[in-house]
Amino acid sequence: MTANASVNSNQEAENATGPYTIYSAGGLFTQDELATNVMLKEAVWRLSHGKFQIFLPQSREIRELDQPNIEAYIRNTDLLEVVKADILLARFDGLQLDSGTVVEYMLAKFLGKPTVILRSDFRSAFSLPECGPYNLMVKNWSRTVDIHLHSYQIWAELFAEERQDPDASEPALGLMKAELGTLQKSVDEVAKQVITALEAVIKMKSPYLPKYQEVVYQASRFSPGNGFDELLTTSELAEIIQRLRRNGTL
Repeated sequence: MTANASVNSNQEAENATGPYTIYSAGGLFTQDELATNVMLKEAVWRLSHGKFQIFLPQSREIRELDQPNIEAYIRNTDLLEVVKADILLARFDGLQLDSGTVVEYMLAKFLGKPTVILRSDFRSAFSLPECGPYNLMVKNWSRTVDIHLHSYQIWAELFAEERQDPDASEPALGLMKAELGTLQKSVDEVAKQVITALEAVIKMKSPYLPKYQEVVYQASRFSPGNGFDELLTTSELAEIIQRLRRNGTL
């Protein structure tokens, strides 16, 4: 390899972007949530060809429940992953938003981090359609893309397609095959819309002037308290900022 080729190769490595790490902020309290989180993670990874990689806090916390101060530990380690992530994926389902998810969402917004809101719950917390499905205080933040899906409508349309060729000899088995096929296709449909939103949000600029973009990250070491500044060291934060800047997500 010539000297010029080596220089060009190094420059390409320095200028390379991705893969992007996405922190999944949302429920992990029921079997439905735990299973769906994993299925959506796999579908986004597969359909984006590894470009977008979702981090699930449920997979880390399962192994780390024996810490002495478990509440502060879980909170701090979750917030650390929010800081580290290129993008936040906020799951805003339910008539009342999960309070932990809202905290993680607000930290991401104070950092100016790219964020995708995903709501697959077609119910509304308000009787007036113009009010939208959740509290106005989490709406209209910069560098954010919203996805609101009617999950049952998606399911019904896909299920009708799967049932076009029922198994007359084994109707129960045919029904189950249609349900499983619909399950995979519906998750893939959600993943496709998430990927489209992720592609859009990484093109959005930080709401902060360049001189403030690192400052807000540096300040985030201290605002949570309870040892968060010890968990997020200055050297690790410098590496995080460098990676986010390279990916265009600072």
